Amino acid sequence: MQTPRRLDPWRWWQTLQPQQRLLAAAGQIVVGLALTFFGYRLFRAFLAISGFLLGASLGLSIGAAMTPAVRWIVALALGLLGAVVLWALFRLGALLAGAALGLAAAQAAIAAIPAASGSEWQWLMLLVGLVLGAALGWRLQRPLIIIATALWGAWGSLAGLAMLVGRGTPQQAVPAALGPALFSSDPSLAWQSGGGLWLLATLLLALLGIAFQLRDTARMRPRRF
Repeated sequence: MQTPRRLDPWRWWQTLQPQQRLLAAAGQIVVGLALTFFGYRLFRAFLAISGFLLGASLGLSIGAAMTPAVRWIVALALGLLGAVVLWALFRLGALLAGAALGLAAAQAAIAAIPAASGSEWQWLMLLVGLVLGAALGWRLQRPLIIIATALWGAWGSLAGLAMLVGRGTPQQAVPAALGPALFSSDPSLAWQSGGGLWLLATLLLALLGIAFQLRDTARMRPRRF
């Protein structure tokens, strides 16, 4: 039996019709804005959906040699198991959110320091960012989840907006110059390429989301684990 091919999101995007691309981009904007402004309230549901997708993908992979009906049953069972596990392990999600933020901060630092890119220091900086981010996520659960979801949502919604106004693929929606040009010695390069404007818009939208979420969740009771 032929082994199923892995899902390539860029190739999948290119197969969509214009109306389908419009719906996909609009959906990404809606989901991104929901995470930006209601990320903490939606975080547990987000974890459950992620757990279901991970479990179902694992089921489809290990069930490649099975009949289609059995394969989908295995995928559904593992998907439900993954959803339940990540729903229950809410605090683990806070740890993962902190780790993701730490990695993002480390990658930004590497991009800002040309000597660090491609050297052994790069892996050390990524490891330090991962550990520190995870530790902060464990200790500062609510603020870290709010910051992480606001940043993810802002980035995703702006990527969806870029896709909506005519860029070819989700990969092209993010300016390629966001890395090197943004941290070059000539700041005008970043603004000419769109990277600086992209980052500024992302940060402003994320700050609005953070302020809204902090106010929205101020009276919520702390979660018990």
